[in-house]
Amino acid sequence: HDHRTRDDKRSLVYHRLRASNPWPDEIIPSFKPAIMAYVETIFEVAGVLRNAMCTALNVEPKTLGRHFGPVYQSKNSEPSFWSMKLVSYPPWDDESPRQGVGSHTDSNFLTLICQDPTETGLQVQSHNGEWIDVPATRTDTLVCNVGELAEIWSAGYFTATPHRVARKKSQQDRISLPVFVNPKLDAIINPIDKNNFPQWDRLTENQWRRDDNHLMASVGENSFKSLARSHPAVFERHHGDLVLLKDGRVIMRREERPTQSR
Repeated sequence: HDHRTRDDKRSLVYHRLRASNPWPDEIIPSFKPAIMAYVETIFEVAGVLRNAMCTALNVEPKTLGRHFGPVYQSKNSEPSFWSMKLVSYPPWDDESPRQGVGSHTDSNFLTLICQDPTETGLQVQSHNGEWIDVPATRTDTLVCNVGELAEIWSAGYFTATPHRVARKKSQQDRISLPVFVNPKLDAIINPIDKNNFPQWDRLTENQWRRDDNHLMASVGENSFKSLARSHPAVFERHHGDLVLLKDGRVIMRREERPTQSR
């Protein structure tokens, strides 16, 4: 249970993640409506997947669903903390592949990706450690990566998907539209009871895992970890009063007091 008061939550540093989004309304007035309609559809798909995950683990879907909110903020409900990237990888002439995004797991609950229908780049890792190309998919097909919060919630039954992006030789841009679906920012995602689990031995001993990666049940804290690690220059520039620890936790920087001689 979350025993923090409203004032306690407001004082937490991860609330800096809340901000209004700058939209190019004057240049492309149709852009925001199109993107938001797409995100709402993604949330419907994510809801179906969440319910299926609950069914697989003999969990009442409402017990998980209460941690999630709508896409938009309203007077009566806090929204889910979600984000979206509109990624364009430029053409690459070299025959040898180059790293586009390094090996990692997503800090959120589920990631749903609309891929480029003609170019490949996303790779996921199998349980035996092999990196597999995710084939180019039609625009009506989504790729789903399980995130760290789903691993926490399921007590390790669903493991976060190790993945990376390889830059391969191509003659055109490769487009990728990931939507990172999260519970509410202040939610605490605790592991469910394993007693009702179906019997299933999962083989993950050879999968990539970051050794210094602390999985945090706090949605806000785990999300801030992702920002600090993925964009270190931005973190350093705008959050100079914070420190990123080796295991991913973000804490306040303590002022060093000079010793006084007597």
